[in-house]
Amino acid sequence: MVCLDFGQADQVTIDGIEVIRAYKPNEGLPVVRFIWPRLSRIWKCLQRANADVYYQRAAGKLTGVMVAFCRRYRKKSIFAAAGNPDLIPNTPRIRFARDRWIYSYGLKHVDRIFVQNGEQAQFCNTHFSRECTLVPNCYVLPHDRVASRTGEFVLWVSTIRKLKRPELFLSIAEALPHVRFRMIGGPSPGEEALFESVKSQARSLKNLEFLGFVPYARAESEFDRATLFINTSESEGFPNTFLQAWARCVPTVSFIDAGARLNGEDVGFRVRSMDEMVKLIGELVSSESRRESEGKRCLTYFEGCHSSDHILDLYEQEIRELLEVPDFERERHVDRKNITTSEPDR
Repeated sequence: MVCLDFGQADQVTIDGIEVIRAYKPNEGLPVVRFIWPRLSRIWKCLQRANADVYYQRAAGKLTGVMVAFCRRYRKKSIFAAAGNPDLIPNTPRIRFARDRWIYSYGLKHVDRIFVQNGEQAQFCNTHFSRECTLVPNCYVLPHDRVASRTGEFVLWVSTIRKLKRPELFLSIAEALPHVRFRMIGGPSPGEEALFESVKSQARSLKNLEFLGFVPYARAESEFDRATLFINTSESEGFPNTFLQAWARCVPTVSFIDAGARLNGEDVGFRVRSMDEMVKLIGELVSSESRRESEGKRCLTYFEGCHSSDHILDLYEQEIRELLEVPDFERERHVDRKNITTSEPDR
């Protein structure tokens, strides 16, 4: 994996995974840092990795950089969409026209495109004339983790950014003063003012506990104690937080359609207005039987569509096809390298 420089050694091995250091998040001068240290360091990191397959997730200039590197050195590349806006022309997720051009180049020439749901597949074909592979997100529930039967609070977990509409969660907590709420999320780069505003408003609500940023392992433990999980985003691809909740039989309530269906019905609760969401949360908190019933549906869907064994088989199949490795040679290639890079500006 190629990772930003957070003070770690130049190259470290963690649980058998080699992590190669790139650059510090804010290193370099504006404009110039596009070339140095960002582009130059990433390129060198990709060279050092010397992988067979390079995998990158989320829209950004890094998609084009990875693809250019792979074409130059005859490597294979995979791009995975992180959300529906990744596959919309002139995506708002990329600020500069230069970076949008580089990203568009990457989408045009990458060897494989992975999408999370049918809507993304349609966007990919309609807007970019590319075929793609549907690979649902997967999640592994930590050992001996299960939500409590009654739960302790209604949970919200995300990065504090405009797209996630965190202010709506504050409004929900204000409208339901008899219900306990907990909010987790750190600031998004460039949206620090929003984070401070949400943090300040949260302090005025006696029934809401604002934790800010917490490490992933700590956030995991909060799902164990949740009554419901709430998503207030205006758009998503397929939130991993849904899987964290569903694997524990915790129902979700959101405005989005993640494409999850069981016997033709939505998995989790989907609402169309704030009034509907507030009313539904109040009803669910008061009805353990209704929560338990939907929680079981969520778990059934999760186990059938998002278990690690099922999804990893899809990844292995795609990688073998990229490398033109027949099934009978699978064992011989199981230890070959493949690399994940993450968008430095995120």
